[in-house]
Amino acid sequence: AQASTTVWQPAYVEYRPQWAFGFGLGYSTVTCSNVTLSAGELAPGSPVTATVTVTNHGPYAQRETVQMLTRQHYRAGYAPENYRLRAFAKIDLPAGESRTVALQLRAEDLAFWDRDLRRRIEPAPVTVAINPYTYADVSATVQLVADPDVLLNEAGH
Repeated sequence: AQASTTVWQPAYVEYRPQWAFGFGLGYSTVTCSNVTLSAGELAPGSPVTATVTVTNHGPYAQRETVQMLTRQHYRAGYAPENYRLRAFAKIDLPAGESRTVALQLRAEDLAFWDRDLRRRIEPAPVTVAINPYTYADVSATVQLVADPDVLLNEAGH
């Protein structure tokens, strides 16, 4: 089951935690690579699947949490998001093996409440990053396509 989680941090502060999420909880070296997206555009009703290769380079089996975070760089009149957890998967990875993990992203997941307490989606480039505080440059960009004047209804989204 997937759970929605919000991590609040100041919009214009670019800091990095000293230790990555889950740092030091395993005895193997695990890396993520080759992030690909199923489409170049993300629109309401048309989710995009992000796939990533996870490799255990160490001598021991490892249970790894693969996190997908998004960063929306621009919102007209609103503070952009830094990184926000959108999906995750826990996998068991034997020593020396690789697995491909698929995580889904919906445009509706990027909706926010405006000043008039209406939910909307702002079109903008969105960076999809896998464990961004752990692995450098394991990301891809998708263009969020939506009409900023169309509001999301409460019942359907």
